[in-house]
Amino acid sequence: MGGWSRSAVLELYRALLRAGRHLQYTDRNFYRRAVAREFRRCQALTVHEDKEDALKRGQFFLSSRLGGLM
Repeated sequence: MGGWSRSAVLELYRALLRAGRHLQYTDRNFYRRAVAREFRRCQALTVHEDKEDALKRGQFFLSSRLGGLM
């Protein structure tokens, strides 16, 4: 994913939800709600750099195996 765009955000959201299907030690419903809550919180961001940072945080969380949850 190369920069912030609507498609990049949706792709990250879907990838995070897909990765959450394989959780064993964390409540899947809690995880799904936490992801949705974070995306809703970041939806209000207006500064482009803040959007980029939020996208990078999400990508890091996904690439680090959900922050150690898996």
